[in-house]
Amino acid sequence: MSSTRAAAKQRMITLVLDNSPEMAQRVVARARAEMPVYARLSATTIARSTESILERLARALLDSRPLHAEDLSALREFGETRARQGVSLADVQSGWRIAVREILAELTGAAHTSKVADRVLLESITDLLDLVDQASISFSSAHREVEIAQARHDEQFRAEFTRALLLGTLGPAELQIRAQQLGLDIEGEYRAFRSRPDEDATSAALQGITSRFSTVRGFVTTVDGDLAGFVENSTPTGSRLIAYGPATRLTDLDRSFRLATRVLATAHLFGLSGPLDLDRVGLLPAIAADTELGAELAHRYLDPLGDGEAARTLIETAARFLDAGMRVDVTAERLTVHPNTVRYRLARFEELAGTDLRSAGTALQVWWAIQHRRATTGYPAPSS
Repeated sequence: MSSTRAAAKQRMITLVLDNSPEMAQRVVARARAEMPVYARLSATTIARSTESILERLARALLDSRPLHAEDLSALREFGETRARQGVSLADVQSGWRIAVREILAELTGAAHTSKVADRVLLESITDLLDLVDQASISFSSAHREVEIAQARHDEQFRAEFTRALLLGTLGPAELQIRAQQLGLDIEGEYRAFRSRPDEDATSAALQGITSRFSTVRGFVTTVDGDLAGFVENSTPTGSRLIAYGPATRLTDLDRSFRLATRVLATAHLFGLSGPLDLDRVGLLPAIAADTELGAELAHRYLDPLGDGEAARTLIETAARFLDAGMRVDVTAERLTVHPNTVRYRLARFEELAGTDLRSAGTALQVWWAIQHRRATTGYPAPSS
């Protein structure tokens, strides 16, 4: 480049550099007018950082050099600051495009004032765009790093809050403060849940489970290796084995979690599947907890039948009879046998066990005994 062209280029870029404060004001005004997130921030603070960046670009352009380490550090700080202020990377990039258009317009005007040849202006624009790319990479990567760190912190905060809530270790005042921070309704109703992940399930897969639970997402943690958390009160759906406690307020969620834990233990003991709550498992958690009573009832009502195939048939018929609301016709249909066959088997069961299945109290004890036998031996299989 000739000395004349070089001097003209210097004059052009110097004009741009001298006008950095005015450029910054225009960029800030446009950004605040076009993007609500910038309108919420201090105009003075935004203008100061914007002017600094524009000056750094102009000085690098003036010296015909790439951005220095100090420049890149300032740009990283700019990206980190915007991320902490809650400005998304998309909005930062939109604001950056406004700044680039302003400096290009300023550069073009300065070229006209300095009577710079179009070739020199084009070279300067090309150099500027290289600097813009370098700057964009710097502040964008810094912004993403802060976003990732904040997401991890938020995830950890939610997990710790969820665990403390489920285990009942949060005081009322602290619970209310944290709930407000996380946007939870302290008066709303929620259901605790617990699920045992597959051995090959990944963390990402476990997180994906919660997306099907409710509009409240992310309130999930691990308790003794199980996936645990809470969701808004809703009807359980899906096919995965997930145990739910009853709906309750946040202040009583530890009780809901204890019951969800019992439902899960019951499900594994009886080989149940799908989403389960107390309505579905009924008295089975009590049977799972009081094994001594179950063993005594099984000894009283089932052992007299023996342990052969005939005994198994009588027990299965009695189980289906009780599950069918003590209706012979429904039992016969489910077993695909004649109703008289059902009547004969029930009479034989009552004779050997010395009991009357038509008595509500006795029927409950026999049902309890059968469920205990099912949990300990797997027979008879659960009714479909």
